[in-house]
Parts: sequence; structure tokens; C-alpha cells
Amino acid sequence: MSSNQQPWNPLEGERPELNINIHNGTDEQISIITVHKDTPEYLNICLQTIAVTSFNNNYEIIVVDNASGQDSQDFLQEIDKEVKVIRNKENLYWSAAANKGAEAANKNSKYLIFMHCDVAILNPAWLDLLINVCETQKSGMVGVEMQAYNMQGKKVEFIREWLVLFTKECFNECGPFSEKLPMVGQNFVMTLKAQHYNYKPQIMKNIIAHHYKIFSLDIKIFEKMTEQAQVEIPRLIKEVQSETVKRII
Repeated sequence: MSSNQQPWNPLEGERPELNINIHNGTDEQISIITVHKDTPEYLNICLQTIAVTSFNNNYEIIVVDNASGQDSQDFLQEIDKEVKVIRNKENLYWSAAANKGAEAANKNSKYLIFMHCDVAILNPAWLDLLINVCETQKSGMVGVEMQAYNMQGKKVEFIREWLVLFTKECFNECGPFSEKLPMVGQNFVMTLKAQHYNYKPQIMKNIIAHHYKIFSLDIKIFEKMTEQAQVEIPRLIKEVQSETVKRII
């Protein structure tokens, strides 16, 4: 264990025991979904680190490809016997592609893990650690990093989507990812919904992965999506608040 690794975060409650039994030897329990676009070298690292480091082997991997070029298609052809590969005919960006991955998940999966394709897994117990926080804290959404938006002068934090676990129940109720927010703001809305619907979103402090943070989106497209998010997010917030009031009534 590295000196920087924090094996336990007091904010997560009492020190938990890793006693969640998810190795029943029969049905899939975890679906790992990653969205890919023209970075086969990073996708290869991602998949290799999952395969090599994971103690827990009761999972499936779903790769959703957003109309990548030939180099990526060649690589996907090599791995499509080992993982589920969904090939989109056009770039659907994050939200729509991730939703497709969720739709393709094994019906027996209790947990859905979404991750960027430029993530490398570092901790062999990463799946068990995520699930342990989920179960001990009764949380339907567990991530590893926070971000914040300034909303009317107030800092509002949310869980970033580059590595995040949902229980299937939480995702079905809070999701899918808003396709009106294809790349910016979608996980802000998901975190907000999880909070309002009492799924207690959590952040774990264990170091389980490295995010290379590859940015390949055209800056003009990104700016357009950011402007779109600035319009769309307030509307979606009102929808969540309205739905919460209806639940209370």
C-alpha cells in the first residue's frame, strides 16, 4: 500500500468489514460500462488493468464505441469475444452511449459501474471496495472524485462520472443519463437526483484507479455543449425538485 493511500475514510461511517458476498459462481453481479472514441491504446490499458488486477471476477465488461476509426475497429474486433462491444454508427457522446451500455447489461447485475476508457485500475480490491461502501452506507451511487458548479453564488458538489458505481435500483430511478446533456453536466443531475431520492451518494477515498484525463473533444463542440448545459441544468433542477415535492405529498 502506498503512503498516499487512505484505506478508510471517516466520512464513510464506521470502519467497514469486507464481508459482502458477491461470488455466487453463477449469475453476473456487476456490469462495467465504458464509452470509447478513437483511443484504443488507452482502452487496452483500461481493460488489461481490470483483468489483471481484479480479485473479484464476477463481472462483465461492456464497451460502447462511438463510431471510432479503423484502428479502433481492429482492436474492438480482437476483444469482442471477451467483452460485449456495442458499435454506434455515429458519435453519441457520453450520455446516450452510456445509456446504451446500461440497456445491454446482464439482467442479473445488481451494480452498474461507469468508467471512462482512459482509466487504469490500481487496486485489486476496487470492486469490493466500491460495493462495500455502497452496502455499508446504504448508498445507491458511489464515486471516487467530486467536482463543483457555482449555482447562484453557491458551490454545489457532485460526483464525477469517470468512475462511478450505481445500484441498478438507483440507476433505474435516477437515470438514464440526460441525453440533453451529452458531455457536460449529466452527472451533476444524476447526483442531484440521487440526493433528492435518498440514495445517499458517497465518495470513497481509497485510491483505486488512475484517470489519464485525455481530452479529445473539439473545443468548439465542447463550448457549445457547455452553453447548452447552462440552459438545460436549471430546467432539470426544477424538474427534480418538483418530482421530490410530489413524492412527499
